[in-house]
Amino acid sequence: MTDLELHNWTKVAALSDIPTEGLGLAVKAEGLGVAIFRWDDKLYAIEDLCPHLGFPLSEGMMISGVVVCGWHGWRIRLEDGACGREKTCTKVFPCEVRDGDVYVKIF
Repeated sequence: MTDLELHNWTKVAALSDIPTEGLGLAVKAEGLGVAIFRWDDKLYAIEDLCPHLGFPLSEGMMISGVVVCGWHGWRIRLEDGACGREKTCTKVFPCEVRDGDVYVKIF
């Protein structure tokens, strides 16, 4: 991988730190709060902030690829950050595993 390809990727955790499916992990990437979730053998990274009232999404429950905010039940899809009828409401970031470590790309 070239230096250019590594640019903006931030190591945020070890893969072993990521909880089993259903629970999230709060991390920081370039000063931004990010929630990491495991679903269907894949990792997802979303902004750790419910757009409704700011509850940390990492503390919500993930069910079938949807994070349910613990305060008022807002539902955010991991794949695209969509909330109900809104096309996007939460930022979604590329996330990948390299040599047992989890990286997130902030842009």
